[in-house]
Amino acid sequence: MSIDWIRPDWPAPANVRALITTRADGVSQGPYAGLNLGLASGDEIADVRANRVRLRAVLPADPVWLNQVHGAAVIDAGRGGATTADASFTDAPNVVCAVSIADCMPVLFADTAGLCVGVAHAGWRGLAAGVIQATAQ
Repeated sequence: MSIDWIRPDWPAPANVRALITTRADGVSQGPYAGLNLGLASGDEIADVRANRVRLRAVLPADPVWLNQVHGAAVIDAGRGGATTADASFTDAPNVVCAVSIADCMPVLFADTAGLCVGVAHAGWRGLAAGVIQATAQ
């Protein structure tokens, strides 16, 4: 099973991995055709779950999925707990930070040693609220 993805061209340390999925290679049909990963999108839940299984096959762990609200809240994905936020970070190995995007941008973070990573869901509301600054802090 393969997944079409984009590997960011960024100066991250060698131990940091990142990818951005495309719509290719999924099982969803109709307006959600392809690799739809959003449980709240209106797509068939079984199809979204199947797509998530496909993604999980190329990751070291299950992604920490967020309940995104277009704000500036940030969670520590390695600690568990609440997931209502628009960004996450971790300093724990093999924790997969994830955001869902459609017309927003993912902003990737890593410290120079590759010991702490993060990702922010950057839409205009989150940007105005300071999601990038909050994630960097």
